[in-house]
Amino acid sequence: MDDPEAIAQVLAGNKDAFEHIVRTYHRRLYYYVAGKVAESGDVEDIVQKTLVTAFRHLHEFHPDQPLLPWLRAIALNHCRNEWKQRERRARLQGRLLEAKRAQLQLGWLRGPDDHAEERVAALHECLKTLSESEQQALHFRFVEELPLKAIGDWLGKSSDAARLFLFRIRQRLGRCVKKRLALEEALG
Repeated sequence: MDDPEAIAQVLAGNKDAFEHIVRTYHRRLYYYVAGKVAESGDVEDIVQKTLVTAFRHLHEFHPDQPLLPWLRAIALNHCRNEWKQRERRARLQGRLLEAKRAQLQLGWLRGPDDHAEERVAALHECLKTLSESEQQALHFRFVEELPLKAIGDWLGKSSDAARLFLFRIRQRLGRCVKKRLALEEALG
């Protein structure tokens, strides 16, 4: 079953056909959202909200367009809402630093991404600094989309250890990209 067929079936009343969309896009939405919210627990909640919203508004989707950008737009709106709520809660509890962080993150999500090319270039350079096994683990997880158990087996570790290994790589890459962008801005 392809996307247009699944959408047509859902709109015709076959709610089970939405499972195709969930299976096809859940992981991609998860990684998209993970780059936009702070807490890993919030990621799955936002993905679920995204899929529920998509199901409820599927009649508004134009089937001649690709589905993933539409789903990402819904997810982005839910990410923005999460940061707004986080900012409100932090202000009410007097946690001003947390409120400021939420405010900055929300501004980043609202604005156009004028520096996407620079970030991609910085990420490309940062990836070169990783070891062969780190690069391969990232490839297995984010390109081949292998489960953590398979990556753990390849690394000779548990799936939890593989998750931690990948998390630490992503943290290092994030710091590296920030440093490169700050350096470019200072020099530019």
